[in-house]
Amino acid sequence: MKFILLAFCIGLALTVSWPSATKTITKTAPITVKAGQTFDGFKENSNKWVRYERGVKNLGDCSNVEGGQRDAVFLLEKGATLKNVILGAKSIEHVHCISDGCTVQNVYWEDVCEDALTFENGKSTSAQFFVKGGAAKNGSDKIIQHNSAGTVYIDGFTCENSGKLYRACGNCKSGYQGKRTVYLTNVTAKNVKAIAGYNRNFGDKVIINNLNSSGGHVCRAFQGRNDGKEPTALGYACDTGYVKSCTCS
Repeated sequence: MKFILLAFCIGLALTVSWPSATKTITKTAPITVKAGQTFDGFKENSNKWVRYERGVKNLGDCSNVEGGQRDAVFLLEKGATLKNVILGAKSIEHVHCISDGCTVQNVYWEDVCEDALTFENGKSTSAQFFVKGGAAKNGSDKIIQHNSAGTVYIDGFTCENSGKLYRACGNCKSGYQGKRTVYLTNVTAKNVKAIAGYNRNFGDKVIINNLNSSGGHVCRAFQGRNDGKEPTALGYACDTGYVKSCTCS
């Protein structure tokens, strides 16, 4: 099934054609994709779209739900790739990249609980994380959570009805806490409160090119912390009129 994206300027509809799952696979523990390996949902399932989830029911909007690695559907080790899968609603966590770098390609989140995709445990400032294509919707808080060091590249992604598309960790108490960079290219957002949250005091940088957005803000700045307490919101950036390309830092 081809991914079809129709994006229009602010004030008009932004729609995405979602793939339909031919079946659902429910796992009792995370699927670990080993370092440098690829999990391709098409190859695993006779070139058909399949939904993966953990079978957790009655999650509501997940505004009061906290999860971790043990709750994820997929764990990606260093350099691992996850592609061509659908993530279902019955999961507290969905995908965790647990080292210095991974690739997530053509992955679709039907209903995000706490976070759709988390980058964590990576401490190398040269680490690279790639999100290529795909889409996510209905995330009450964040879609992509960047806790590791390094740079995130998000290209051709669509986000709908969510709090933030991307958030650089603002209160990581252990592990890495410092400058993070994200490139968002050819991103489409509909009813997203803020495209990216970043920490001004840590030197975070958000580079946006070819944004198609309907509603919400572009960048939200924070005063980050490293003690686990909530960061302080400082306001918004790149919000003058309809912004297609800009840098927030």
